[in-house]
Amino acid sequence: MSTGLSSAAAVASLVTEFNAYLDRDNANPTSDAVGYRQHGVWLNQDELIALISELRAAIAPRLTNPATPDRTRYLLSPILFPSEDPTTDTD
Repeated sequence: MSTGLSSAAAVASLVTEFNAYLDRDNANPTSDAVGYRQHGVWLNQDELIALISELRAAIAPRLTNPATPDRTRYLLSPILFPSEDPTTDTD
């Protein structure tokens, strides 16, 4: 099963949303706490399952927050996938 198209579409959607944010007159990445983080973590299957569960537990309760005048809508787009060890020379 190829996920290339769906992955490209997901990334394109993120880029579109972020560019729309940056195009706003009042966009201020610093005060809006805009961030992108990428961390390489070594996990076994049990640790991976626990991490996913912990992330869900932290995020899920906030998904039902109603829109209010004091709230700003943020997009949260966790992406998790296995990667090669960057310290391994594959040449």
